[in-house]
Amino acid sequence: MIRFVCDSCERVKAPNEIWILGLAAEAVAPTAARREVTILPAWDRDRAVHSLAVHFCSEKCKDRYVTRLFGDEIVEGETVRIVPRTRIKAATTRTVTRRRTRMRRKRAA
Repeated sequence: MIRFVCDSCERVKAPNEIWILGLAAEAVAPTAARREVTILPAWDRDRAVHSLAVHFCSEKCKDRYVTRLFGDEIVEGETVRIVPRTRIKAATTRTVTRRRTRMRRKRAA
């Protein structure tokens, strides 16, 4: 028997309860790390047993998990919004500010 446990408060899901399901992933490279959470529109048992699945008993627990995962840090020039997968057109808004720099070539001696 599989028991589903809230990834935030560790409460066990009863068979008739409605919970929030998501998929979380993290990729770490030597120069950067990428984390993402996708909240699914409905509970799906096949996806709930996936190795990247995250389970939440309430909106409050989901928000607490996302805050712990991403922290309260604000990255300058970047805005990220998490929305359910059902609204794919407005899935992510990102604004990045970059500086252009010119590389000067060394003169031959």
